[in-house]
Amino acid sequence: MSWRVKSTTVNALVILTLVVIGLTLAGKVFDSRIDAIGPPEPPGDPPDTIHPWEARQDAARLRSEEVVPLVKEVLKETPSQRRIRLGDEVPQLKDLKFSYFLLNNPLIKKEENLYGTVRFMHKKHAAFLNDCFICHHHRPPDPKALETTRCSACHQASFNPELPGRIGLQGAHHRQCMDCHKRWNRGPVGCTDCHDKNVPNHSELVKLSGKPEPTDVIMECIRCHDAQAEEMLTSTHWLWRGPSTFTEGYEKRIDLGKATTTINNFAIHVASNWPRCTACHAGYGWKDTSFDFTDKTRIDCLVCHDTTGTYKKAPAGAGLPDPEVDLVRVAKNVGKPSRGTCGSCHFSGGDRDPVKHGKLNPFLDFHSSSCDVHMGGLGFQCHDCHQTRNHKIAGRSLALPVAEGSRSCTDCHTSSPHRGKELLNHHLNRHTEHLACMTCHNPIYAKCNPVKTFWDWSTAGDKSRKVHRDEHGMVDYEWKTGSSTWEGMVKPSYAWYNGKVRRYLLGDKINTSGVTGITEPVGEIKDPKSKIYPFKVMRGRQAADAVYNYLLVPHLFGSGGYWETLHWPKAFAEGMEAAGLPYSGEYKWVDTIMYLGLTHEVLPKKFALSCVQCHASLKTKRSCGRCHQDKRQVDFEELAYRGIDFKLAHSRGRSANDWTKSTFYIGFEKLGYKGDPIVFGGRFKQLPLGWREASKKK
Repeated sequence: MSWRVKSTTVNALVILTLVVIGLTLAGKVFDSRIDAIGPPEPPGDPPDTIHPWEARQDAARLRSEEVVPLVKEVLKETPSQRRIRLGDEVPQLKDLKFSYFLLNNPLIKKEENLYGTVRFMHKKHAAFLNDCFICHHHRPPDPKALETTRCSACHQASFNPELPGRIGLQGAHHRQCMDCHKRWNRGPVGCTDCHDKNVPNHSELVKLSGKPEPTDVIMECIRCHDAQAEEMLTSTHWLWRGPSTFTEGYEKRIDLGKATTTINNFAIHVASNWPRCTACHAGYGWKDTSFDFTDKTRIDCLVCHDTTGTYKKAPAGAGLPDPEVDLVRVAKNVGKPSRGTCGSCHFSGGDRDPVKHGKLNPFLDFHSSSCDVHMGGLGFQCHDCHQTRNHKIAGRSLALPVAEGSRSCTDCHTSSPHRGKELLNHHLNRHTEHLACMTCHNPIYAKCNPVKTFWDWSTAGDKSRKVHRDEHGMVDYEWKTGSSTWEGMVKPSYAWYNGKVRRYLLGDKINTSGVTGITEPVGEIKDPKSKIYPFKVMRGRQAADAVYNYLLVPHLFGSGGYWETLHWPKAFAEGMEAAGLPYSGEYKWVDTIMYLGLTHEVLPKKFALSCVQCHASLKTKRSCGRCHQDKRQVDFEELAYRGIDFKLAHSRGRSANDWTKSTFYIGFEKLGYKGDPIVFGGRFKQLPLGWREASKKK
């Protein structure tokens, strides 16, 4: 079922309605006092709400399970004869009925059921090949039959004695897909490149009963999975440190991470605060520096592989599970990681959801495309993109230096993602040389959950201060952590980024005359490797040593910590001792800033930025005529405002009125351009786009 947007306003209303519902969701907080005053849990979607992307996913699932009658005879003709017969009626991209398929036919599962469903991007392949007959090489002789008959109509059971020369459906998929991928030298060819392995039922395999200790459960896992445990011991999820290939000046280091020298302006640092911070560690008992990273029985397999939804960590238990968890039940029901298991740590950060991220939030685990078209609309799990090999997970973050592999939109969508022969697609594909996909396709963040954008530690410690809730229902102050600012429906900050990060590490000197950058994207307008990316900017006020001029690590949690004594000098002395750096005894409060990436919360393409929302020069009806003979019937008003509807967002209570009918959304001048590149030229070449001198004078 293809999604055809009949009315921008209607669809935007559906999305924005869900956004407003989503903004009631609050994150998890370990402080029960704050839990009591936080916003309520998110309600389910209204029963009469229909989401087009979810309907599309459900339709694809139903189609994948259909078994159609076997076509025993096909029309005998050569490819040339077929084209001559069809003439101008040869199937084209515009004739495509279904752009997306799931390959999960019961005929295959009946023969072999070792692997999971495959997602097949039909439109992407059709546009790339530009020839439907490469895959749909035959058709039934019935004149009423489709030219593009589905694969499972001709290919069904393997080794059918009635059709000894015809391969089965599984073989047809493999031969067609893998041969083409090998011939073009692009696309997956390995089994797990396309499929997930099905996890066997562990109810009889796991030999546990009663109330075993967490380490006993892991020993039972290791009984069969010792090799996987060895892999885990070298992973960054276990060590919290690793290779920092993308950190400027530290590309060859393998010891950077939040366990060592990485610092931030939300939770600050692990040292001296282990039991609280390591509640999100994939292990048991990391409560101080004596933790043994070679002990396989300390690995927490269940936190990633739970499928019951009942597993949870103790809030300040150094990674140990909550005592109420039925470990035997969880162990007997393990499976692939899910959005829920990954999100139990990654949707959180600091003191609630979401703080350190601008785009990861618990609403992504709900089935709605209003937050993210991949996870909500198409049901992606995290590992669908963040593919894993030997417990090394591809993907990276600006907040942390560790990287076990990189993932980008172009891995699936290619460097020319806009398919079709229309002139607009040509121009959009040229944009990918200079803009990241998220720049247009993620025009706002914190759509479904408010996000913390400022954290002031200097105000912490006042237990008598009255706590207020802001427009999003979030508290503005907590005595343990200070004051904060929350925002929803936030416009990103834009900057040039070439993939490298300029990173502040423990012991580095602060900027004594301004704001200290903790993470900053590296790039500039004349760097051909740089593109314009959207970022969340996290601002903070935190402590620095007044003599040594470096950021301080406070001891917050546990015996003698600030939350017990409310004494900053003692907290800094103990925290810096744990971090291995001297403390002068004098401190000051300084401003810091972090740039954080926005790679999730991608909206459906109909709600990406339109051309005119960035290019003011396209607002006039003469604009395209600078290069093209303007003989087409173009509705420039529709072109200008067909993207995301900021006016509707504002009417729904979001602070978006300033963006309504905006034609300078990205802000080219701030990025180093003289003005709109259409008028003043691009960063590497000047096009003869007309009226340039007049525009300069104006």
